[in-house]
This record gives sequence, structure tokens and C-alpha cells, in this order.
Amino acid sequence: MKKWSIPNLGPVVQVAYAVENIEDATNSWSELFGIGPFFIKEHIPLENVRVNGMNSTFDHSSAYAQWGSVMLELICEHTERLAERSNQKEETAPSIHHYAVFVSELEKASKNLEEMGFDEILYAETASGFPFAMHDARKVFGHFIEIYEPNEELTGFYRMVEESSLNE
Repeated sequence: MKKWSIPNLGPVVQVAYAVENIEDATNSWSELFGIGPFFIKEHIPLENVRVNGMNSTFDHSSAYAQWGSVMLELICEHTERLAERSNQKEETAPSIHHYAVFVSELEKASKNLEEMGFDEILYAETASGFPFAMHDARKVFGHFIEIYEPNEELTGFYRMVEESSLNE
């Protein structure tokens, strides 16, 4: 199966949709499309958060499941949404939040996205210390692009979600 890819980055490993309520969204996706099981993480702890280059917070909960060849994330932002905090004020596509891509070097990929005109809107580190960034690619794609380097913890989580879907 051919994978989607983002030019100059690599294959898309995750598609995320912005939702208002995690429980309602997981129930809908399960009932309508047979997707699941979902793994829900509430108020995901993050450190060293920057939004538009300024120290900030990013309080969100997410539900993860396998959707064909990619991971599905349903993301609920509990604080002011990234789209509302970005420098771009015009309306954009209403539902896709971001596509995620594994990159070999976060800083290099982030610089590449900046050079393409996709400003970094979010940088953060998980509680276990692995960094990720989101760039505002809405003017071209209608959504953000999330980038992170694959590590054992992350690829293990992706593998667990995928394998769990095979047992459903």
C-alpha cells in the first residue's frame, strides 16, 4: 500500500482530527467506521512548551487508534486552540488538525519547514523528554504538520496501537 507523504519530509504516519469531546468522538468513529480500540490520554503532560516562539502551555487530550496504514488521533485542545493562537487569522479547513511525520533530525526538518514558509507554531517535550514540533501549513495543506524523531517509546506505542487493531 502506497503511503501519503509530505514533500521533503517523508511518509505520513498519523492523521489527527480536532474534536470537541474525546468520548463522543471515539464512540462515533467506532460505531460509524469500526475503528478501534482507542487509547485515550487525558491532559497529556508537556514541558518546555513554546507557542509562536513564546513560553506557553498546550493542554490537550488525545485518543489514538489504527486507521488503515496510519494512526488516527482525535485531539481535543482544552485551552485556546493553536489555530486561534497562530499568526494566520483567515478561516481554514474545519476538521483535520495535523498530519504527523517521523523525521531523522527534528531541528533540520523544522528548519526545512520554516524555509518553505510553514512557521513553527508549537514546540514541546513529553514528560519522558522527547521533543516534537508543529508547523502551520494551513495555507497550503489546510492543517498543521507535526514532526518528531522516532524513538523506542514512540515506535513501540505506534506498534501497540496497530497490533491492537488486528485483534479487534
